[in-house]
Amino acid sequence: MLHRLGPTLWALALIIANPSLAAESANPTTMPFAAGGAILLKLNTGDMEIAGVDADQITVSWRSDRSEGSEAGRVKVRLQRVGEKEASVLVDGPGDRVQYRIEVPRRSDVAIHMRAGELKVLGIAGSMDVDLLAGDMELRLSDPRRYRSVAASVTAGELDAKPWQTDKAGLWRSFKLIGEGDYDLRARLIAGQLTIRAE
Repeated sequence: MLHRLGPTLWALALIIANPSLAAESANPTTMPFAAGGAILLKLNTGDMEIAGVDADQITVSWRSDRSEGSEAGRVKVRLQRVGEKEASVLVDGPGDRVQYRIEVPRRSDVAIHMRAGELKVLGIAGSMDVDLLAGDMELRLSDPRRYRSVAASVTAGELDAKPWQTDKAGLWRSFKLIGEGDYDLRARLIAGQLTIRAE
């Protein structure tokens, strides 16, 4: 169960949560990081897309739909290595009218913690542990058969796990599955819409 996202990464979450560690950042912000590692992402609010790509690096970019771009100028990003196989990503900035894209190596295990907004995850060939307090979460799986365990829950809202023909709405909705694959998937949403679909 996401054994590679161990105590080191979870302890690191306490460090990168300190906003004094982050400064206004270049757009895009990039850090070399090889495929096959584990990545912890701490995200504030906004419209976030996390994409697995065929590249040995992590890239964070963003844009604002306002012509003056003042919101985009207040974005703070911190990328940090924790050994050869672990990395952390901190993104903090205005949630309104800013769209973020975070590219990571396709073959990665990821843990994502986000406060509020729209979160889309696609192209990841690895285990995922994702939680969002409020908003819409969409997880696109390249091959649902590769997952040996799936646990998804919504406290208030809708849970739609299309690969397993599950659609539930209301309070305290959840779905669990044990399979024969390589990866683990855990997704938790307090309020909103959680959608899991095949790419």
